[in-house]
Amino acid sequence: MIGAIVLAGGASSRYGHDSKLLAWLAGRTVIARSVTVLDDQPVRPVIVVTGRERQRVRRAVRAQATGSRRYRWVHNPNYRSGMAESLRCGLGALPTRCDAALIMLGDMPGIEKRTISRLCRLWRPGLDYVRPVCAGRPGHPVIVSRRLFPDLARLDGDRGAKAILDQVPATRFRVLDAPAGCLRDVDTPAAARRAERSFNRGHSQNQTGTISSSVVV
Repeated sequence: MIGAIVLAGGASSRYGHDSKLLAWLAGRTVIARSVTVLDDQPVRPVIVVTGRERQRVRRAVRAQATGSRRYRWVHNPNYRSGMAESLRCGLGALPTRCDAALIMLGDMPGIEKRTISRLCRLWRPGLDYVRPVCAGRPGHPVIVSRRLFPDLARLDGDRGAKAILDQVPATRFRVLDAPAGCLRDVDTPAAARRAERSFNRGHSQNQTGTISSSVVV
């Protein structure tokens, strides 16, 4: 079984006074768009790790949810210490029946549902991870095996999993080509404005029957 961990516990230090997760993007908040992409996906449970503005983040997701998915909320009181602490909180909350975790960032509203579905289909026992790539660049989210959980739990600060994943032999991971939304986060107000423009372009193209695979949605 694959569980999901959404890391929504950052301090938003680059965004300014407001939380980037509560920024509005084409009528919905960034966090709501990021989390609800997991609706109707074969992942259970979905654990959302909060930090700054935890109550507002929870209210935003509940108010803007589009499906019947229920989320498990975990608060990281030490969120200012970096992403690694939130990841530890999420891993610790996963049931033992989960043999893998889909780890995604709460500030990436451009990840497409079909990317999640394809990752889940690509995953199989015996692999250490699967992830999307775009133009040769590694993207998010990543499904990682429970075998890597202890190494991930030893990370500190804002160190990501790159050093750990780079050590995995080629026979034990898979990648798939995905649209550019798997690379784009919303870390600054400028990034939020770019995401808004991309979303509006995608909506306009969908209305005319032309779909771009790299549109942020």
